[in-house]
Amino acid sequence: AGRKQCGGRRQSSGIRMATALCCCFSGEPLNQDETQGRRGGMYAKYVNYREKFQLSMGDACCKEPGCCCLGGCPICFICAQHHMRYKVLNHVSPGSGWDHYECCQGYTGPCCCFAPGACCEKELPRTCMCCEVCCCPGLAVSTNRFVLMDHYQFAPDECDNRLIRFNNCIQLLSCICHILALFNRNFQECAAIIDLIADIVFFSTAGCMTAQVNYEIKYRDSLAGPVTINNAAGTVPPTAQVVGVVQGAPPSGEDMVR
Repeated sequence: AGRKQCGGRRQSSGIRMATALCCCFSGEPLNQDETQGRRGGMYAKYVNYREKFQLSMGDACCKEPGCCCLGGCPICFICAQHHMRYKVLNHVSPGSGWDHYECCQGYTGPCCCFAPGACCEKELPRTCMCCEVCCCPGLAVSTNRFVLMDHYQFAPDECDNRLIRFNNCIQLLSCICHILALFNRNFQECAAIIDLIADIVFFSTAGCMTAQVNYEIKYRDSLAGPVTINNAAGTVPPTAQVVGVVQGAPPSGEDMVR
């Protein structure tokens, strides 16, 4: 009994510590300065969105525990994200299969020799999706979420922003430690520890994000099909209605780094 109580206290302490660390990060959306310039201008639409997910990422592990575990488990991570992309695309465009798939749904934009839409996605969509998850796991998870955000004009809540910023900070810290370890061996053990923590944080965040998206799709499907939110001009632009994406880079404060 003593051991169980000790274990319970340690687990409770770990949860409180993780919660305290997340609360150190701002839950506010991107400010005006962060939405300036060529790249920043693409982020403004997410700041102006007013709809909310039915389930925040912070509550995902409690209300969607199975999906959260599958979406954040390294063993089945590729299969989970592959299935989730298919599910998302066919939710915003029922019966389309993989017809509207492209690498990261065009959110990354062209970079050097890489250009979404010109990577054999039409011929080998499933293979390309697997490659996307392997090479860009953070973008793969975030893209599923951004498709729904554009389709329904969702804005992340404060808890979502804190979790994502906490994850991004840990990933950056891990990179810095590995760079320092190249010049000073004393940082090698520190880099290994931070790297392990970064992996745990990333897959935990990915699981919560996957569960959030899955819960939203189930909720919308329960309303007898996808629902399109009207905007001030009348309706969502055709690209958002059919594919659920708008070309451009995702918000830096709302995209998971990995």
